[in-house]
Amino acid sequence: MFSDTIVILRAPTITDRYNSTVADWANAAEIEVPFLVSVQPAGSTEGGARPVTVTTNWRIFTPAGTDLDLQSTDRVKWAGRDLEVVGEIARWPHPIIPGAVHHVEVEVQKVSS
Repeated sequence: MFSDTIVILRAPTITDRYNSTVADWANAAEIEVPFLVSVQPAGSTEGGARPVTVTTNWRIFTPAGTDLDLQSTDRVKWAGRDLEVVGEIARWPHPIIPGAVHHVEVEVQKVSS
């Protein structure tokens, strides 16, 4: 079940020409994840005018006993795709070890048109 490799993409922030703080994805750091995860399909939707926009979602699970250094502002590289994190990262508490993480679940998505 845990047979997928992922890389976390973490972008520095810069100030754009409108004086807004934005992520600089062209200079994102690549953080290797040292263990295998499970990436499962989580559905897709189509919509919009021509060209049609397709949003495809996946859910990433870590093995029991492993936390993941992932933030909601990061992206994930998997199977040749750069995926955006959707919402918050779920760090499930360990049922026996107080304060420890049992596993992590996170939804990611790719939007294409």
